[in-house]
Amino acid sequence: MAVSIRPAKGQDIEALCDIYYDFHEFHVCGVPSHLRSLGDREQWNRSFLKGALARIIQSADAKIFLAEVAGTLAGFIEVYVRQDADEVTLVRHRYAELQSLMVSLPFRGNGIGTRLVEAAQQWARQKGAMEMRLGVWEFNEMAREFYENVGFRTLKRRMVSELTVQDAAGAGAAPGRASLFL
Repeated sequence: MAVSIRPAKGQDIEALCDIYYDFHEFHVCGVPSHLRSLGDREQWNRSFLKGALARIIQSADAKIFLAEVAGTLAGFIEVYVRQDADEVTLVRHRYAELQSLMVSLPFRGNGIGTRLVEAAQQWARQKGAMEMRLGVWEFNEMAREFYENVGFRTLKRRMVSELTVQDAAGAGAAPGRASLFL
């Protein structure tokens, strides 16, 4: 399978919208308490995403790389170069933040994800980044395994505890919902 990796261009935005839709809806299924569905594929408003993608493509500190197979978009990676705040208690790093990575289902298992990560890492090194960071949803075991296989390790884990609002009788209301008695 001949795969080409290249930076995204303005003319790629429409195809990127389609793959971003799939990427987002996959995550909505895994964490519906945190992400909202975009709705029907044919009806969702792409204008916000198109504008965001155009800004990323034009940015000097962000990049989207595409993987193509026979002219078909097979996957993408979105990466940003960032700088830690200058704080007396922290070692400051210039780093790359891997925001999104997706390889469409028919193309998985062919090394495309690895090649996208390598392209993003090379770009980040050229921008002076010393490390690459990412966040991955806990439910996404396949992604966690992939990232470990390409050299990522867990440095810090973000944990969540849902809080309930107490009603007048002291019983807990549903998480995030105020009681009618307050």
